Formats: sequence, structure tokens, C-alpha cells
Amino acid sequence: MKAQPASVPSPHQSVWAATVERPMFSPLQENVRTDVCVIGAGIAGLTTAYELIQAGKNVVVLDDGPLAGGMTELTTAHLTCAIDDRYCAIERWHGQEGARLTAQSHSAAIDRIEEIAKNEAIDCDFQRVDGYLFLPSRLDDDMLRQEMEAAHRAGLTDVVRVDRAPFESFESGPALRFPRQGQFHPLKYLLGVTGAIMRDGGRIYCNTHADTIQGGDAAKVTAGDFAVHCDAIVVATNTPINDLLVIHTKQSGYMTYVIGAKIPPGHVERALYWDTENPYHYVRVQTVRKNGEEYELLIVGGEDHKSGQAEDTGERHQRLETWARARFTAMGKIEFTWPEMCGRQRTGWRSSGATPWIKTMCLS
Repeated sequence: MKAQPASVPSPHQSVWAATVERPMFSPLQENVRTDVCVIGAGIAGLTTAYELIQAGKNVVVLDDGPLAGGMTELTTAHLTCAIDDRYCAIERWHGQEGARLTAQSHSAAIDRIEEIAKNEAIDCDFQRVDGYLFLPSRLDDDMLRQEMEAAHRAGLTDVVRVDRAPFESFESGPALRFPRQGQFHPLKYLLGVTGAIMRDGGRIYCNTHADTIQGGDAAKVTAGDFAVHCDAIVVATNTPINDLLVIHTKQSGYMTYVIGAKIPPGHVERALYWDTENPYHYVRVQTVRKNGEEYELLIVGGEDHKSGQAEDTGERHQRLETWARARFTAMGKIEFTWPEMCGRQRTGWRSSGATPWIKTMCLS
């Protein structure tokens, strides 16, 4: 493998892609045998491969694009157990036990990312921060009470109501504080995970499209003229590529948009922020180190819509900038703009890219 130099930021390149050199892996060029074939080299696939290798399995990873592309490259990297559609809604759909499992799994994912980064000495800017859910107005104040009570029933008993989010430049009004959330640089993290996978005997093939997937005793994945023969297959592609009915009929593709602008050090307290507007906004701060320069970047996302139902990307980025400049008065030049892809179930559940194991499927 060889490194792909980080390029000069383009108008639609994420800060993550602009600040790392990613390794390049060759396509599959022969038939191979392994214990487990993982399809997808994003955070779900690479984390699954890492965990399987730690458990003593031989693993092959396939991806039809570059390493850690797709959603993983375009995320805003909020690591959180606060759910977009709220615990109130999850409790209605899946009961208190479903809400409890949701909180438990998301919290465990943050813990595991922290543990892997520590064990593998991965310098990925991992940081524990609080998360704040705040209101666009005081009219929905009862929603915060209901959500806090539902979060408590789900086991998140340390979620509390506070008078405001810790913004200095504007008054947010009341908010819920979710302690011990996390943030990191996702590509730095996954480069470290990739190094551990390769060190321990894993094999990764990129630009390799999985054409057919066959489970059972003779499990295999075919890719062009070659095949991976294995005991089990893990599909870690966000929307499962092996099933055209069960998931696809319940999930809509969504686009959301992100801007990144320079801010003075300390202008925004390190935390994760979300409001309850529709579409909602989400905010965090990232330290950027590039070409000998270091600065703080304010990352602001939002303006969601179903994929294919809007063509006004520039206008949506502009609306994000207008929203942000009205609240963060010292915000400087826009350094990055990019789209973020996500999937949302008809029940309302949306993938945030925050939890590595939330959308994997195993065939054996």
C-alpha cells in the first residue's frame, strides 16, 4: 500500500479528508480464503474487522471505493448517546427496553472507541465533552422535560436540565446536558485501526465491488473475476447491499450539509450542540493542524432533506452560514463546506455515524 497525500481543501472536501494522508490499497486480484469477509471499509467495517482479528479470526475487508470513504469521510464526528429522534420517540416505537438498549449501545460504542484509541496509541484528537440539546425558542420547553424523563428511563440518569448551553455569544435558553459524550478525528482514528488490522494479519482490498454475496456452508463474495471464500460475511455498508426489501423499503437516503469556519481560540466551548429546529442544527469545534498552522474550526451542520429532492446545495450552505454568523459573532472565513450523507428509517431513526456497530449484518 502507499499513502495518498492530503490535497488542498476543495469547496466540498471535509476537514478530515484534507488533513490526513490515507493509505491506498490494491483491488482484489486473486481468489482468497479467510474466516470472515467484511464488506465496507468505513468505521463499521474497519471496527468489525479489528474486533474479529482481536478475537483470533482471519479477516478480509473489501470496499468498492477508497479506505474510510462515504459516510465516514463526510461525518461531523459527534460521538453521542443523544439520539436525533429523541428517546421519547424510541420509547413509543420500541418500548422502554428498546430505548434502554439504544442508550446502552451508543454509550458502549463511545467507550470502545476511547479504549481502542488508548490501547493502540492512536492520536486522533479523542476528547470527552458534554452534549447540549437546546431549543430554538422557549415554546417547546415541555419537550425538554419529556425527553429528560425518557432518557432517565433509558438509563441515562445523569442527563440534567440546565438554564442554557454554554455559549458566550448568544442566549440559547434551557437545554439538556448529556455528560461524557465524545468527539474525534474519524480518519486519524481509522488510520490507526487500519494499521492494527494490517499488523495482525488482516487483508484490505479497495476499489473492489462486491458483485454477489452467498451465505451458507459455501459462503463467498464475488468481485469481478475473483472471489473471497469464507465461513461468514459481514455487510457493513450502512444500507445493506445484500437485501433489497427488508431495509430498503423502510429507509430513505438523506443529505445534510456542513460548513467549517475559523474561530478565535475559546470563542465556543468544546462540547457537542444540537437544537430542535426542523431541520435541526448541530455544532462542534475541532482543532485543525495543517501546513504548519493550527487553528480552531467551528463545524456547523444541518439543512437536511431527502436525497434527490433538492438541488440548492449552495443556498443550503449559505443558510447554514447565515444561521451561524447570527450566533457566533467572531466566526471568520469559511474554510470547508461539504455534504454529509445519512440514512433515515420510516420510523424516524437516523444514522449519525457515531456508533460503529449500529448497521452491520452477518451472513454465515
